[in-house]
Amino acid sequence: MTELAAHTEAHDEHDHHPTEGQYWLVFVALVVLTAIEVAWSFIGLEGVALVAPLIVMMILKFFLVAGAFMHLYFDLKILNGRLFSWAFFGALLLAIGVYFVVFAAFRWEI
Repeated sequence: MTELAAHTEAHDEHDHHPTEGQYWLVFVALVVLTAIEVAWSFIGLEGVALVAPLIVMMILKFFLVAGAFMHLYFDLKILNGRLFSWAFFGALLLAIGVYFVVFAAFRWEI
């Protein structure tokens, strides 16, 4: 088997990839979310009113990056194609949980 044939065969295993237009849509969404995050941090809110929306936007950006740029929405189609996305989401929730536990343990205000 030639190198080109092997590359073509390996590429055929990944049947769906984002189009250039989809990459641009993800890029624009990330820029908009980042701009909202920066603006949100300057509007003078404190505590949960400040942090909760920022965490939600962080999770949205995480799914955009992991799903599109890391090809998790398109590659490794296990359990209806979303096993790795859910695994990353679980890890993200665990990290956020640890974050809040540390703040609670030291009685820091968020």
